[in-house]
Amino acid sequence: MKKYIYLAANIFMLFALASCEDKLDQAPISQLTSDNFYATQNDFIQARNATYSYAFHGAGTYGYANRVLNLSETRSDNLYATTQASRDWEGINNFATSIASNSLIKEAYVSNYNAIAKANELLEKLESKGDVIINTTERNNMVAEARFLRAFCYFDLIRWFGRVPLIDKVTSPQEAAKTGRSAVTTVYDLIISDLTLAIPDLAPSYDDTNYGRVTKYGAKGLLALVYMTRSSVTYGIDGASLGLNEWAKAYKELNDIKTSGLYVFGTDYASIFTTEGNANKENVLTIPYTQNTGNNVGGNFMIEVGYEPYFASLGLSQQGSLEARPISTEFLSSFDSNDNRRIFGIAEDYTVASGTYKGTYNLPLFVKYADANRYGNGRQDWGVDFMVLRYTDILMLMAECTLHAGGGTQADVDAIVNQVRTRAGITANASNITLDQLFAERRKEFFSEGNRWFDLIRSGNALTIMNTWKTVEDGSNSIGTIDKNALLYPFPLQEILAVPGLYDQNLGYD
Repeated sequence: MKKYIYLAANIFMLFALASCEDKLDQAPISQLTSDNFYATQNDFIQARNATYSYAFHGAGTYGYANRVLNLSETRSDNLYATTQASRDWEGINNFATSIASNSLIKEAYVSNYNAIAKANELLEKLESKGDVIINTTERNNMVAEARFLRAFCYFDLIRWFGRVPLIDKVTSPQEAAKTGRSAVTTVYDLIISDLTLAIPDLAPSYDDTNYGRVTKYGAKGLLALVYMTRSSVTYGIDGASLGLNEWAKAYKELNDIKTSGLYVFGTDYASIFTTEGNANKENVLTIPYTQNTGNNVGGNFMIEVGYEPYFASLGLSQQGSLEARPISTEFLSSFDSNDNRRIFGIAEDYTVASGTYKGTYNLPLFVKYADANRYGNGRQDWGVDFMVLRYTDILMLMAECTLHAGGGTQADVDAIVNQVRTRAGITANASNITLDQLFAERRKEFFSEGNRWFDLIRSGNALTIMNTWKTVEDGSNSIGTIDKNALLYPFPLQEILAVPGLYDQNLGYD
């Protein structure tokens, strides 16, 4: 059974969980934690692992994977997630303008800042005590991991909200309450600095015991995505896209991953999502989960796009997915019927033999991650890893950079797309692939992995694509206006109300 690096954080998390509040609070978690806790190398290890847990898992059982399925996948043209009931994700799907107090938006903000607070504290203690307590190599590695996690969280924040407060040191609540929203360019300066400083001191790989810690190449993948996002068209909003031409910078980082020889393009699509740990050579940056530990470290992200009757058809207990988020008709129709990605990752018909949900259903759902063999003792105990970046993504991002003249050739692009299509079991005779065709292929390859909303924005055609889709899909006129302001989420209302006058609201929101 794979080792789970976050388990060592349990004692430390007793202090940390006590500080989780729905507001930006950058104070040290407790006097015991900040003044007395960091006395041994094991204390630093627990603090590092807790920082991972905050960055990837959020406060408790809701983490990054859940977030991107709600805020990216549900927002996109992959799902038509209208519902008969009132669910937090309905306003996300429907482009409502009154969602500033939405719990999913609040979580994205609060969880990221809680993780940033932990990274800042760890960096401070490594600076003041690390040299005395920890050997230099281990200290430098921890510093690199903390820098990566801080960059990861800030990049997540600016992609959702645009301008956000920049806090790069341990800060009291009083000081935080005076920190306004920083320019996106300023936040990017910290993100790029953190990643470029981290990469040299991160290990290229880890053994099974430390699987899940970020590697040099996971950080390079994130840095490449940062450069690509900065290079995308701005849409005339104050978001993460800056219209810069940094495709060559991104290509270099991605090519370093390719030439490392550590990753392999899997020949079987299904095995990418059923192979765990170091055995899965597609994993570049992964959030691991395990089940049946009794430590509440299992995942529950697959239920975000699930549906109770489907889980019942697998013989599983109640998961809480009482309302389905159906796949959009337009997206489903874009697949060939024999596409392996559709066959493996989408449930179109499923039957429940008996019980509350007895019957046959033909409501198409994403089930790529719903592996019943890795289900534990309840809805929060799935042992399914979530891939933030996988090797196929690295190759297709390289193709994207090539089409922006960042490196490589058209023949390289065509070869990558044909490789992807061959694995999918469909006709692979692509030539002269365009950016639009590449993004269409990415949509089929990475559905339910949380990429689609970001891909739409990076394509430069988010508004055209979404409004064309809305015309075809939204016969009930449930979806509101999709304009440039809808490409950012509203700044969380609880932050605006906490310190009146400090924060302005993003345009287009109530």
